[in-house]
Amino acid sequence: MSKYSRYPAYDVWQEHDKWDEHTRKIVGKRKSPKVAHRFFSPAQSLLVETIASLLVDDHRMEVLTYVTQHLDESLARPIGEAQRKVGLPPKQDLYRIGLAGVDAESKARFRTGFVALKRTEQLVIMDALANGDTMDVQAWGQLSPADFFKRMLHDTVNAYYSHPLVWSDIGYGGPAYPRGYVRVEKGLTDPWEAKADGK
Repeated sequence: MSKYSRYPAYDVWQEHDKWDEHTRKIVGKRKSPKVAHRFFSPAQSLLVETIASLLVDDHRMEVLTYVTQHLDESLARPIGEAQRKVGLPPKQDLYRIGLAGVDAESKARFRTGFVALKRTEQLVIMDALANGDTMDVQAWGQLSPADFFKRMLHDTVNAYYSHPLVWSDIGYGGPAYPRGYVRVEKGLTDPWEAKADGK
């Protein structure tokens, strides 16, 4: 994503001293994530990281590690889901079946695990999942590959856009609390917000 940034000179973290302490702690932890492997095994974590990289077209390890950590923590928590499509298994089972299905599909098509594939081959697998056009139907059981793809895409994008490096890429100035906004008229920005020319 950074290669497409309209704000290459902008770093939202430079404003962190203006945020409240609770927000600083939360966002600060996102900058140096570590996967605890509370839900994913190390091999599953690498698979999640690889898939996430394809879904958001970003290769920065600090961002991808955060996405993987976020998913690992959310799946390990004993908190129920607010909503679930009828017929889908619980989120934890969905991820277990889905990740195993990705590797099974990779072996069916290319005779090796997904992480070892070339990027072009990985994209073929992702396209097949998105369209529900898999060769190894048995590996998916009662789960539609397209449902897994949609769930992982949703969860990955949610985590991705909560990382401060991505905030900087898109020009998001971070939390305005407790400072607040001053220039609320259309087209105006506060001095601490991103400027497209980097000034």
